[in-house]
Amino acid sequence: MTLINFVRKTELPTKIELENKIKDLGYDFEFLTDFEKLNHLNQIDSIECRLNGTKMLIEIYFDSLEEIISDFPELKNQLTNKDLGISFISGSDQLVSACINIISIGLIDLCASIVFYADDAKIYSRDMLIQDTSESLDHIKKQMDSILEIIIAKRSKYKEKKKKGSINHNIIDIVLLGLLLVSMILKNKNLISWYIPILLFAFVLIKSIIQHNKRKKI
Repeated sequence: MTLINFVRKTELPTKIELENKIKDLGYDFEFLTDFEKLNHLNQIDSIECRLNGTKMLIEIYFDSLEEIISDFPELKNQLTNKDLGISFISGSDQLVSACINIISIGLIDLCASIVFYADDAKIYSRDMLIQDTSESLDHIKKQMDSILEIIIAKRSKYKEKKKKGSINHNIIDIVLLGLLLVSMILKNKNLISWYIPILLFAFVLIKSIIQHNKRKKI
C-alpha cells in the first residue's frame, strides 16, 4: 500500500504539533523517531511509531510534485498549490495501514494535505480515512479478542485437567495409606509377612517424593 500526502513544505506541522493533533482525535499514538518536521528526514527513510501500545516502522519516501505527476498526470490540476509528495508505504499489516491513515488525517487537519492512494489511483477524503482506520482497528480488536478467547479456553481446560489429576492422585494416596494401615494391622496379628507393609510404605514414600519434585518443577 502506498499512500501519498501532497503538501506545501512551508505548511508542514512539527512532530509535536502532528502528534498532539492525532492524540486530540482520540488515538493512542506516539512518534518514537526524533525529527522536527517530516521533510527534515532523509529522502528514503522510516519512522518508528506506537499505536495502541504496539511499535511499528513505516517507510517514507519524499518526491517532488513533478516526479509524481509524471506517473499520475490526472492529478496535475488538483495539486496546483502543493510542492511535495510524502509517500507512506505499508505491507499487509493492518495496524501499520491504520497508523498511516491516522498520520494522514492529522496532516489533512493541520496543512490541508491531499491524500492519494496510489494503488487504486484514488484520492481519499478525511471521512474515508477515518472509516478505513475504524474498520482496521475493529478487525484487529476482533482478532485479538479471538486469540484471547482461545488462550482462556486452553488455560481453563488445562486447569480442569490438572484438577482432575489432583483428585485422582488424592484418591490413590488415600487407598495406598489405607492398604498400608490394614497391612500393618494384619502384620501385628501375624496374618501376613512383614515385607508386605514394608513394600507398601516404600511405594508410598517414593510416590510422595516424585509428586513433590513435579510440583517444584511447575
